[in-house]
Amino acid sequence: MPSRILRAGCLLILGLILATAPGATAAEAEPPRTSPELAADPTLLALWDPAIPFPPFNEMPDLDIVTHVQVERAKPGEFHYLHETAIAWHKGLLHMGWANHPLHEANYLDELLRGGVSRDGGLTWSEPVNWIEPPAMGAESWNHPVLAVHQDRLWGFFTRWVGEQPETRIFTLDEQAGRWQSRKGVIPGFLPFTPPRRMRDGNWIIGGEQGWTEAAVAISRGDDFTNWELVILPRPEALELRYPETTLLERGDALIAICRPPRGVQTAPVSISHDCGRSWTSLQPSNFPLWTSKPLSGRLSTGQQYLIANNLEEGRTLLSIAVTEPGSDQLVRIWKIRHQAAPVRRLLGTRHTDRQFIGGRTEWSYPAAIEHDGLLYVSYTQGKEDAALSIIPLSALEVR
Repeated sequence: MPSRILRAGCLLILGLILATAPGATAAEAEPPRTSPELAADPTLLALWDPAIPFPPFNEMPDLDIVTHVQVERAKPGEFHYLHETAIAWHKGLLHMGWANHPLHEANYLDELLRGGVSRDGGLTWSEPVNWIEPPAMGAESWNHPVLAVHQDRLWGFFTRWVGEQPETRIFTLDEQAGRWQSRKGVIPGFLPFTPPRRMRDGNWIIGGEQGWTEAAVAISRGDDFTNWELVILPRPEALELRYPETTLLERGDALIAICRPPRGVQTAPVSISHDCGRSWTSLQPSNFPLWTSKPLSGRLSTGQQYLIANNLEEGRTLLSIAVTEPGSDQLVRIWKIRHQAAPVRRLLGTRHTDRQFIGGRTEWSYPAAIEHDGLLYVSYTQGKEDAALSIIPLSALEVR
């Protein structure tokens, strides 16, 4: 039998779904709660310290110091779609990659991976080059890249699509030739969303999803980055996930998986593992308000953990970073990274009409991040047509 907390969590998720479902009656529907109300709810699993007021979007502070850099822009007649940035430092170079398509977001057809490098700490960038494109390795599409440095190599975890089905293929960069070389590893059905992080048992773990509908992680066999096991996170039957892009927060010896919520759910679904990702509790609601977009968590050298996410009320027009105190596991401060609806989309179309998104408000979404030399480098999509970077001194993330 599930615990009272899990039963309550399942009912809350179901209630939130019903409250926003088309055709819900006045008796069934309740007005959605605000971010401050949700973060203060003691019945929800606490990612945010409920004793500390969560600021509404119009009172959320800006970072004291941050540098914004435009890395790549959509160009007429070239690539109109850009999404899913990945970032890593390796041997003095800052690498960034992303998915491209000439016109629109296609996912499993005709996307390719491209990227560039910076030699001056992210301020200027080389012209992008193609990393891998269909029909290489029999793929119909390549996207959702993740980068990581391990054993003095730059590794790429790239999503390959065949017959509308995904799998993660594993690569290392041949630095002399400037080309990505395929390794023998493959993770069937998996889309990666976080770089590997080492666990206390010596294995590494990647947060992601299986297909579009199940939260999942991949676990290595020791330091072998070519050998991974897929683990699917359990969920209540009432919680139907869609793009449950998963990241990981540490809580003592436990891991907390944090997922993108489906529409109608106002806070991040979470699951807990006490055995280094081998088994997980059923997904339940947390108290961290979250829009339907990819979250990203990590740990800084200061001992702080962070969660980069889109705001519940402002959606993808507000990208924020929340942090813990050093050595803690509850988020206590939050700042805006980017908050604006303009410039509007210039070129991005859809598969049905190439003009539908043109003129629409922009977004700042799908973050990737890496710390280097006292700075946190956060890359993200701008409007699904450009790549941007924010460089944040760790001192700007101190909890005072």
